[in-house]
Amino acid sequence: MENKFLYYLKPIIRVVIFVLFIFLWSIPFGFLTQFEVFKFSQDSLSGQLFYEFGAVLIVTGALLMVFQTFPTRNFETVFITQNAFFPFLKGSALGLLLIGCCSLIMYLTGNVAFTETKILPLNIAGYLLFFIMAGLFEEFTFRSFPLVVFAERYSIPVSIFLNGFLFGLIHLSNPDFSMLAMLNISLCGILFSMITLLKRNIWWAVGIHFGWNFTQGNLLGFKVSGISQPGLIMATPKGNAILSGGAFGIEGSIICTFILMICVILLIIKTRIKPVLEIENNHEFDRKG
Repeated sequence: MENKFLYYLKPIIRVVIFVLFIFLWSIPFGFLTQFEVFKFSQDSLSGQLFYEFGAVLIVTGALLMVFQTFPTRNFETVFITQNAFFPFLKGSALGLLLIGCCSLIMYLTGNVAFTETKILPLNIAGYLLFFIMAGLFEEFTFRSFPLVVFAERYSIPVSIFLNGFLFGLIHLSNPDFSMLAMLNISLCGILFSMITLLKRNIWWAVGIHFGWNFTQGNLLGFKVSGISQPGLIMATPKGNAILSGGAFGIEGSIICTFILMICVILLIIKTRIKPVLEIENNHEFDRKG
């Protein structure tokens, strides 16, 4: 009989191995950067696209290695399915809607002002691609293998909370990070984890992640997790930083906390009602049959 401590430790060990594989795949890209094989400025759009594309390749390579190490796992078992396009579009629309609600409340309460900017449409298209790759990288890192191995051994609430908390932790070094920012980004991770498990499809989370970041950064001109992005308009925080998000951006606002908490609560209600609805539908089918 397997030791109970080892039984619950195994998911952590497997995630650590996955992280080590990510570091291994990072080495060749580190050499390319160190020796300036591709001369991109990190602050330029081309540089950001290059580094984000490299990040997607790194995490994909790490996933392939971890699937070889643990043969019972593959892309299908971690919810990366062929059914990607429409879930991604629906998720993107949801991400846009969530940020739209946050920014509208902030604007109506006088906690943000918007001004016009001048940005080339080609740059917006470039940043659209950038944030798609950013969504791919972060969701493949967190809502793929780690979420699955946690959910196999721990309760679903614990797995979701742990995944969201780790997602918040990786943003600790972002500029102007705060405890409220930690809470909001962790809530984002919790929301993405819940939707991935509910839909059995990671592309919903990739879409929400993309829509969330692209809308707040390049459409509305907020800082994205403390990092400035050029937008079609520019958002300037006003008043109390707890309401406006201050220098961190919309993810540092308690209004964002409120919107995210509503989404999480609605998903909890949905997951509790769904089995009942399935039973009712089965009974209805029996009556009709």
